[in-house]
Amino acid sequence: MATTSPRRTHRRYVREKATIDHLVKECYEVKTPEPRVHSSRTEKGQSVEEQVRKEWSPSKGGLPTF
Repeated sequence: MATTSPRRTHRRYVREKATIDHLVKECYEVKTPEPRVHSSRTEKGQSVEEQVRKEWSPSKGGLPTF
């Protein structure tokens, strides 16, 4: 039984990998993620800035002012 040389084995591996990569590329398309676009309005219809101002009040706590 003849032994195969490491060089021949490597060439076979490269050839098989190229074939597999070629077939996979045809089957699957690269999907780019869609950019997220956030609304400037909340579910209640207020702008985000108004909603934040409405929920935060200094009397309930907050950062100390020096």
